[in-house]
Amino acid sequence: MQDLWIPTGSSHTGVLPVGRNGETGGNVVSHQLTVKATDRFGKVHKQKVCVLADEDTSQAQIEEMMGNAAERFACEVREKYDKRPATEEEKKKIGHSLNEYLRYRTRRRESTVNKIYF
Repeated sequence: MQDLWIPTGSSHTGVLPVGRNGETGGNVVSHQLTVKATDRFGKVHKQKVCVLADEDTSQAQIEEMMGNAAERFACEVREKYDKRPATEEEKKKIGHSLNEYLRYRTRRRESTVNKIYF
């Protein structure tokens, strides 16, 4: 097999034999690549992708499957990470609120009628 075209932002990590095709009996190999995509806020996300191909699969089909996998992952990252990550100050507020709720819950459980009396 010739050198494969790899989608931009990806790296080809290797080709491993998987087994045999149940119908044709040909060898099946797994082309593994690491796909990278950046969300709207500049954070880089990575995912490992395996493209399975047997002896009858052409190089163009393998490259197309790799390109489709990279494009699908980039779309998922864009859709999933549409909210910006919380800042340090927001994380502190969230943690304080959570601790306050946990203390309230503990005191409520200690009460016999689930009401807090002070």
